Amino acid sequence: MTAAHINVDIAALKRRHQLGDVVEAAGVHLRGRGRVRQGLCPFHEEREGSFTVYADSQRWYCFGCGLGGDVLDFIQRSDGVDLPEALRRLEASSERPARLDAPAPRSVSPEPAPVRDTALLTAAMSCYARQLQLCEPAQAYLASRGISAEAARRLALGYSSGHGLHSWLTDAGFDGRRVLGSGLVSEGRERFKGMIVVPELSGSRVNWLAGRALHPQARPRFQALPGAKPVLGLSRLPAASPWIVVAEGLFDWLVLAGWGLPTVAALGTQGMDRLASSLQDQARVFLAFDADEAGGAAANQFSDLLGHHRTALVTLPRGVSDVGELGRDPHGRAVFFSLLNRAARTAP
Repeated sequence: MTAAHINVDIAALKRRHQLGDVVEAAGVHLRGRGRVRQGLCPFHEEREGSFTVYADSQRWYCFGCGLGGDVLDFIQRSDGVDLPEALRRLEASSERPARLDAPAPRSVSPEPAPVRDTALLTAAMSCYARQLQLCEPAQAYLASRGISAEAARRLALGYSSGHGLHSWLTDAGFDGRRVLGSGLVSEGRERFKGMIVVPELSGSRVNWLAGRALHPQARPRFQALPGAKPVLGLSRLPAASPWIVVAEGLFDWLVLAGWGLPTVAALGTQGMDRLASSLQDQARVFLAFDADEAGGAAANQFSDLLGHHRTALVTLPRGVSDVGELGRDPHGRAVFFSLLNRAARTAP
């Protein structure tokens, strides 16, 4: 039975039952109270807190196992029921649908985290780089976000058209089992289809990939290889830099790196202890997190961990939600340097 054959106003039902409330009633503790909240994924074993709930779109996505959807998808997967039963449970409860004489939940096998096959990932990135050269809309999107063609080359960015990666890799000598084990292709679909692809490099070799969807209506908006996320940009930091900037998101980092700043990305507001541990050797750290409650809480936690005498908060201008927005502004670089100077002057 499809949604079209169910006599219920699904949109109204979803509005009455906020995703975050349903998820928490199911036993998932979500950190923060802002637009983006995170917790431990209920569908696979993890310690990072990759399960993410987006309040604006009422969608969830796990960066660890790759699952995602809306409130009904969450109920179907967590309770092991079909759509009609998920609708009935949502209608019958003010918060979390009770498990009503339902069959035992299906066990959900998480997508295994692949072994980092750096040779294959490096070859894949050369395919993505070539596809970026051939895709004018992807180039235009980067330019609209303040990422110049020179910066895109320097940062080794690429684009996935969703076609041709498998044959590119097999032509390069990688067998099918190795390609599937990389996490780049799942169920015949390329993981980063329609996305700008960003590599984490160690020298000239790629050891991790993340992506951002080109089209705003695409879901998920972000994607990454399964498994632990790195501190993006850590291996690119100058050996003797007296200071660095920590950004929150992928495009925040791209903008700052494109401007030539020594920068790393937290890739979310979770895992501040691991991030602080990675940056123990840095003398001065500027925090340029999102201007929301989650970003502020993460910045405060990071400062507590690393030491307030070594950290300084970059306060974004009123109406600017994140560093990535400054990339769209032709004066954004000058504005950000002014903010850095102000943070340096007011820091303890």
